[in-house]
Amino acid sequence: MDKMKKMIYSAALILTLSLAACSNEENYSPQEILNQAMQETSELDSYYGEYKITMDDGTEILSKQWEKKGKTRVEMVDSTGEESIAVNDGKTLTSYSKTTNEAMIFGLGPEVESLVRPTLKEQALHTLEQIKNSHDITIGEEEKIAGHETYHLIAKAKKQNTLIGDMEIWVDKKTWMTLKTISASGDMKITSEFTKFEPNSKIDDAKFSVDIPEDAVVKVESFKPLEQLTVEQAVEKIGPFLIFPESLGYTMEGIEDMGVTDTGEIALTYSKNGDKQFSLSIFKPMQSIGEEEELIEVRGQKGSKIELGTFKTIQWDEEGLRYNVILENPDLTFEEILQLTEQMEIIK
Repeated sequence: MDKMKKMIYSAALILTLSLAACSNEENYSPQEILNQAMQETSELDSYYGEYKITMDDGTEILSKQWEKKGKTRVEMVDSTGEESIAVNDGKTLTSYSKTTNEAMIFGLGPEVESLVRPTLKEQALHTLEQIKNSHDITIGEEEKIAGHETYHLIAKAKKQNTLIGDMEIWVDKKTWMTLKTISASGDMKITSEFTKFEPNSKIDDAKFSVDIPEDAVVKVESFKPLEQLTVEQAVEKIGPFLIFPESLGYTMEGIEDMGVTDTGEIALTYSKNGDKQFSLSIFKPMQSIGEEEELIEVRGQKGSKIELGTFKTIQWDEEGLRYNVILENPDLTFEEILQLTEQMEIIK
């Protein structure tokens, strides 16, 4: 599965596990459903679910999931037969592959916060923010999913070639959990559907532990901060590269080695008046820019842009390197960044 398909799959998977809210009303407009979920989202005390994710390229993933007061257990098997278990018990994050008999254990803390799956509320706010302005949303025919009555939303993307294209979403009327989605983007279609959903189910705390076999290979990982590079070290690592000069009004806060051996990726962070504005990642591309993205021209080169709610990025290839600008300041526009790219300078 290539990088773009993984991004699309991840977006669909996050949406599948989102949307929990509470209200006593029965009739809603599409916008009211979204507003209620965003304003009144609350986490379920617990739930157990079984769901299936299928892609039109034949990929299929079966999953079971238990969640209780922030603790989670996910068991997954894909169409190749690979089985894995991931458990967050509140103190450690354990991942075990039955196929390879290997396990990784992370201690939880602020340093590894990005590795922990967001709560239902965080997921809901994130995904709703993504589609509320980028899609036209109407109500479709209601139906039962996994035995639950649902609202059926039909979301049509306002622009073509976006990361999240047309979608259909079925939301449980009682718990506001999304029980089914159909997502189409480019030439790819993903269907995610709960076949069993048991809200507020009783789950023994023992479920949030992993019985790792004695002969398994176990790696206990500690968090290592990303290495900070000087300009000279970055050039030695990846070769001459383009930067935004500080004469443009933006300060380069630092250069990080992202620790990716295959691509040699580095990341530069830019700020103005102490506030982060955008980041620039530079790496050796492993594949061409995907046709699923909105193609544009950057510095006379083939490039693309993605706008996914508040997430905006521009990328292009030049002289054997890929440049990816991620806009952190929501007030920055694509047009402003494109103008800045025309004034980039080479560092040798």
